[in-house]
Amino acid sequence: MSDMNFDVFLSFRGLDTRTGFADFLYNSLVAASVRVFRDNEELTVGKPINSELYRAIRSCKTAIPIISRQYAESKWCLGELAKIIDCHRKHGMSVFPIFYKVDVLDVCNRRGKFGEAFRQLETKCGPEEVQKWKDALKSVTNIKGWISQTIANGHEGELVKVVVAKVSSELRTTWIEWLSKFPMVMANFHVRAAYDHFTDKRRSEVFLAFRCCDTGNGLAAYLYVSLLNAGIKVFSFDDPSLIGREFAQEIHYAINHCKISIPILSKNFASSTLCLDELAQMVECKQKRGQRIMPIFYKVNPRDVRHVSGCFKKKMLRHRERSNYNRWEQAFKEVGSFKGWESESIANGHEGKLVKQIVKDVVDLLKNPNHLIAPLATTQFLNR
Repeated sequence: MSDMNFDVFLSFRGLDTRTGFADFLYNSLVAASVRVFRDNEELTVGKPINSELYRAIRSCKTAIPIISRQYAESKWCLGELAKIIDCHRKHGMSVFPIFYKVDVLDVCNRRGKFGEAFRQLETKCGPEEVQKWKDALKSVTNIKGWISQTIANGHEGELVKVVVAKVSSELRTTWIEWLSKFPMVMANFHVRAAYDHFTDKRRSEVFLAFRCCDTGNGLAAYLYVSLLNAGIKVFSFDDPSLIGREFAQEIHYAINHCKISIPILSKNFASSTLCLDELAQMVECKQKRGQRIMPIFYKVNPRDVRHVSGCFKKKMLRHRERSNYNRWEQAFKEVGSFKGWESESIANGHEGKLVKQIVKDVVDLLKNPNHLIAPLATTQFLNR
């Protein structure tokens, strides 16, 4: 391992993937002219990870941890992951996690069979080391990655193609970002165009906030597709360009840079701290930047939002001990006073017509940015 000139570090549990998926991915990356480091030996029980392995991780631009069912059984794998996350935080290493036949929430919360394997190892190790592993597992699940079962119905060949394409694109993008530090180089028209394309593709015009269990497979999905079909850029968690990025940072960036935020306020919206964080940030962006918030009151009474009453009261009270409680409550009250759409007051609750009206209003607003403070024709509740 004297030559530490690598692009990608592969971290994987040999018992799960060494002769299968990990091997296929390694050879496909090499065939694409990517310099890949993978360790070819299993760590002997009780043997510490050597410093050369850590140097290999540090030398790479990108790390791909393949989190599989038996990953948490290995001190070696967990040690690699902790070092990878450390390099991600301190040196900006790109991390593209692959959740291979495991549930992401099982990894994050160390539950199920994944959790059982972790607890067995936990009893044999010191608390400081174990805490580093816990932090690393939680951190890696906060980074957008691939879930093997969801790519082409679990077809591993297709997953490998997607990973190789992303890694190759990332290595090219890294050069664009590096070149941006040099004004003389950026003066070149073609380099500037490439960099502008790289930054612009992250910006969305509309941010949708919604509770998946209420509207994720219904109104929110239909509205998202309809806005896209109207030529509007909408932030999506499923955007392939988000692979390797931290969810919290991307949400913050998307809300800060969008022109319109549309929270879909449904009966379970307040049960999600993520939804409440998004709503509070929308209000802050409206106050600081004048961004437009266009709420949808989905099968709920706007008065209950404005007064945090009805179905929202009990759910909000569950968060009373949280440090952000007052911020969330104030955001709820403020958005409840905004003009927007009340789902059951438009076309007798016909959601298809509701979506058409929303898309029309959004398109009109984007075409006429000076009308950001103009009232919406669909608002029927403000003075209730």
